[in-house]
Amino acid sequence: MKLLLTSLLLTLSISAADIGGKWAGTYIDVSGGNKTEPLLMILTQDGNTITGTVGMTVEAQMPIGNGKVDGNNVTFDVTAEEVSIHYVLRLVDEHLKGQVKAVVAGEKLDGTLDVKRVE
Repeated sequence: MKLLLTSLLLTLSISAADIGGKWAGTYIDVSGGNKTEPLLMILTQDGNTITGTVGMTVEAQMPIGNGKVDGNNVTFDVTAEEVSIHYVLRLVDEHLKGQVKAVVAGEKLDGTLDVKRVE
């Protein structure tokens, strides 16, 4: 009985955080003079899988791929013509915060992200 209870508690503690919805905030390009830009993410969650879009505005959304949630950790990629972006985020105090690594037209860029759920 103790083993069953322990297993149940461990399963609950490692379940994926609920991150579905619309998130808005800022992206800071730390490799480009700390330029701040708005960011909007529209995420759909199915268990540990994340799909959706990300971009600077509603009109400029790009689809995400390889989206995963592991506890409070979230990772996904965006790939378009000359753009490849990898997001490594963590849910902290109702914010998704983390690192963004991008390659745009062969140029490597690093940034940070802080978004909060708006819907």
